Amino acid sequence: MTKLKVIMNQVYRKNLHSFGWWSMVLAPLICVLVFAGLNWFSTANQQTPKVAVVGSSAVTKGLVRQNSAHLHYVAYPTEAKAKAALSSADADGLLVVGNQTNQTKLYQRSDGQSIGIGTVQANLGRLKTAAVAQSLHLNQSQLTALLKLPRVAHQTVTLKGGQMVKTTNQSNATKDIVSIAVGLLMYLFLLSYGSIVASEIATEKGSRIEESILAAVDAKTQFYGKLTGIGALILTQLGCYTVVALGIGLFGNRLSIIKDWLSQIEWQQLGWSFVLILAASFVIGIISYTILAALCGSLVSTQEQASQAVQPVVLLSMVGYFASLMVANGNGAIMSVLSYLPFLSPMIMPVRYGIGQVDLMQAGLALGINFIFLIGFAMVSARAYQTNVLVYSQKGLWSSFRRSLPFGKRRPVRN
Repeated sequence: MTKLKVIMNQVYRKNLHSFGWWSMVLAPLICVLVFAGLNWFSTANQQTPKVAVVGSSAVTKGLVRQNSAHLHYVAYPTEAKAKAALSSADADGLLVVGNQTNQTKLYQRSDGQSIGIGTVQANLGRLKTAAVAQSLHLNQSQLTALLKLPRVAHQTVTLKGGQMVKTTNQSNATKDIVSIAVGLLMYLFLLSYGSIVASEIATEKGSRIEESILAAVDAKTQFYGKLTGIGALILTQLGCYTVVALGIGLFGNRLSIIKDWLSQIEWQQLGWSFVLILAASFVIGIISYTILAALCGSLVSTQEQASQAVQPVVLLSMVGYFASLMVANGNGAIMSVLSYLPFLSPMIMPVRYGIGQVDLMQAGLALGINFIFLIGFAMVSARAYQTNVLVYSQKGLWSSFRRSLPFGKRRPVRN
């Protein structure tokens, strides 16, 4: 235990004091700040687009009555005056309405505020509907009944044994967004820490000091020590993000822009079961991919080959992440199978559970399968590491893995 702790501290402190690790920690926060700043700047400088309207008195008054925060109409008596307003930048667009609303032309300044054509069409459509109703001599109550939208009762259901079972009616949009965001965070973690652990092992093998280390420390102890050190780094990074999140939660209401963003999130959608499934999947996924990176790192012989060791991690994580983005498009048999497979399940299953494709029992079953696999995979990887770490080959990962199988604890092979 003492030797394992020494290795863990060595890995942890070396990376904690490095510029690369801190840049990796701060990069997502800086990206969020830059995105928030750009969003705030664009929102603060965005004004309601103005449209100069030329047409009959009834049409211009009808459009002016529909002014909103998205579009503002200004009536002009002649087209010449409206064009003058457009050229002097007093208006962002010019709307010329003919005798009939379907004979309309919209001119928009290339350097003006963006005008929603769909909004203009909807406003003209209301005027046309009112004009047609008036020509048919409909009274106000009849016009209201004509324009009233039908109501559709909505109920979310799941199918069990061929029977529909009612579930909650609330939207799962927040769960979907949160689970995909966590999947993206997991993907970034895998790339970063997979590279770190593979580089750690490749550097020791490339400098030929591995034999000296293994003379004092058992290979399995070294393997678990490195994984524990990487795990401590991951917890430290997550702790930094937790502190930032708590700060936003406690003091975010004092800033209007953060308050507006927080108010747009439907926090009531996030139940404890979803949060636990998401957290457990994140932990299992990170540990699984880190072990895989360590195993692949033991197969290379030099630090220059460390990028080869990360390739299986990158490919598997890419499949899992892109599959999680496609979950909302369908619930086919392939996606169902992938959501239970190790390495892919931690990214896919939380999304499926979040949008209601699976229930808590199925999500728990996937976690159980991945947890059992993780234990077995860690034990097998430790034994393989014990052999592979003394194998020196230049023929690639798969060739090195095949050559390492018969050697056991024999002397290192160089070719």
